[in-house]
Amino acid sequence: MITTSILHSFFTKSHFLKTYSLLILFLMNADRTFSQTGNTINKILFVDDYWIDTLENLHRTLHQPKKYSNYPVLAGSYPWENNMVQTRRGPQWIDEERIWKIWYNAAGKLGPKGSGGVEEYNFGMAICLATSRDLINWEKPFTRTISYYGSKENNIVLNGLISGPIYDRNEPVADRRYKAMLNQYKNGVMSWHPIFSSDGVHWSNPVEEGVKASDETQLLYDEISKEYRFYCKGFLPGKIREKLIDGRPIQPNNHRCVYLSTSKDFIKWTIPELVFHADELDQKIGAKRNVSAKADSNRLYPTAQYDNPNQYYTDIYSMAVFNYEGIYIGMPCMFDQTGSLRNNSAGLLYPELATSRDGYKWNRAGNRDIFLSLGSKEDFDGGNILMAAHPIIKDEQVWFYYLGQPETHDGGISRLSRVNGGIGLSKLRLDGFISIDAGNKPGLLTTKVIDFTGDNIWLNLDAAGGEVLVELLDAKNFKPLKGFSFEKCIPVSSDAVATKVQWQNQRGLQSIKGKKIVFRIKMSNAKLYSIQVK
Repeated sequence: MITTSILHSFFTKSHFLKTYSLLILFLMNADRTFSQTGNTINKILFVDDYWIDTLENLHRTLHQPKKYSNYPVLAGSYPWENNMVQTRRGPQWIDEERIWKIWYNAAGKLGPKGSGGVEEYNFGMAICLATSRDLINWEKPFTRTISYYGSKENNIVLNGLISGPIYDRNEPVADRRYKAMLNQYKNGVMSWHPIFSSDGVHWSNPVEEGVKASDETQLLYDEISKEYRFYCKGFLPGKIREKLIDGRPIQPNNHRCVYLSTSKDFIKWTIPELVFHADELDQKIGAKRNVSAKADSNRLYPTAQYDNPNQYYTDIYSMAVFNYEGIYIGMPCMFDQTGSLRNNSAGLLYPELATSRDGYKWNRAGNRDIFLSLGSKEDFDGGNILMAAHPIIKDEQVWFYYLGQPETHDGGISRLSRVNGGIGLSKLRLDGFISIDAGNKPGLLTTKVIDFTGDNIWLNLDAAGGEVLVELLDAKNFKPLKGFSFEKCIPVSSDAVATKVQWQNQRGLQSIKGKKIVFRIKMSNAKLYSIQVK
C-alpha cells in the first residue's frame, strides 16, 4: 500500500515464511466475459502465443494507454483526503441506481495541533465514495455515516482500509450485495476479513476468520473459475530470495511478491500460495531504469541519500488482475528500489503487463516494457503509478484508472511535504494491448488449429497505409479451403476495431462451420490487434 500510515509496518519476514500472501483483481462487465472451451474461440489476442503457430517477418509491439489528462480525474478536496487519494479498483456500474461508483482510500495530511502548537500528521485512513454519470466528472456525496472530528458531513463510508468492494448484482441476499475484505492489524500481524453491505455505505462487522496478508491486495469475483479471488502481497521464500539478492545488502522486508487465496462462499478462504515474483532479468532491467531515471533532469528520483547502486533491487509491489476475453491480464507494479531506508526502500513504481490462462501461472508480455509511463517531475503521477483493476470498455476503448503520485516511494519519509496525487485515467484502443506488426516486406501469421463455429471473421487492425489478406486452411492438409484463399480475399486497408473479412463470391461462412481450420494472414504496413469470430 502506498501510504504514509502505520501500514508500512509490514508482516515480519518470519511470519510470512510460515503463512504466505499477496494482491489484486476484479473483472470487467459480465456481459463482456468470453467463454473458451477446447479449441473453440471467440477472439484471438496477441498478448501471448496461445493461438499463434508461426510468425514470419512480423514483430510484436506493446501499446501504452493514452493519458486523458496531466491532472487526476479524482483528487483530494476535503481535509480528510488532502494527503492521499488512491484506489486499487476501477469504477463499478450500479444497476438499480443507474450510476457509476468508485470507493477510494483517503487520508488527511494535517490533524489538530499538538502540545507544541504544531499541526501533526493524521495517520488515519478512510474509505470514501464518489459517483459519476460519465466516468470523468466525479461527485462526492455526503453519506453522513462516519464522524470525522465530530462531524458526519463527509463522504466517508468506513474507517480503515478495505480490498474491493465487489458489487455482486447476482447475490440473492440483499445484505451481502456488496462484499469487501477489511484490513486488521493486531499484535504485529496483518490480516484481511470479509465484510458485507446492502448499499456500499453501511457495513457489517468483520468475519473473525480472515486471510493473513500484507497491505497490497486485489479482490474479484472470477467468472472463469466461478470463485472469489484475493491477490495479496507477501514476501519471497528463502531460496528464491537468496538467488535474487546475489549477495547484495537488501532489507529482509524488501522481497515483495504476489500470492493468491480463493473462496467459493466469500467466508472460508484458502491459504495463499505464491503465484508471481520478480526474477533475475527484472534485476537487470530495474537497474537500467534507475540509471536512466537518475540521468533525466525532467524525472523525479530519490535523493542521493537513498541512491545506492549496490542496493538496486526490483520486486513486485502489487498486481492488478482482471478478466479480458476469457484470459487473465495482470499489470504487475514493478518496484525498482534505489536504496534502503529504515525497514523499507526508496525507489520508483512502474506497471508492466502479464497474462495467464488460469490466474496461477503467468507469462510476461510486451518484452517487459512499461505499460504506462511515469509523468514528468511536474505532473501528479511523476513518482509512482499503480494500475487499478476492473477497467471499463467504453467508446471502443479500454479505460484504465490508476493511482498517480508526485513523489517517489520512500517509506513515508516525505509525508509531511507530500503534495496530493490522485486517481488518473488512461485510454487504450479496444484489444490494443499488443499488436502484430508488418513493415514494407509482407509478413505471415499462422494460427494453431481452431474449431470454427462462427458466422463471420472480424479484424481489429490499422492497415490504413497497407494491406491485410486472410486465407483459411484445412487443418487436415494445410491447404486453402476452396474459395477462401489469399487470391479470393478482398484486401483490407482500414483502421477500425471491427472490419469484416470477405472473399469473392462468398456470401458467408456457413460452408466451413464446424470444420477444423487454420488462419493464415498476410500483412504489409499494418498492425493487427485481434481476430474475432462471431
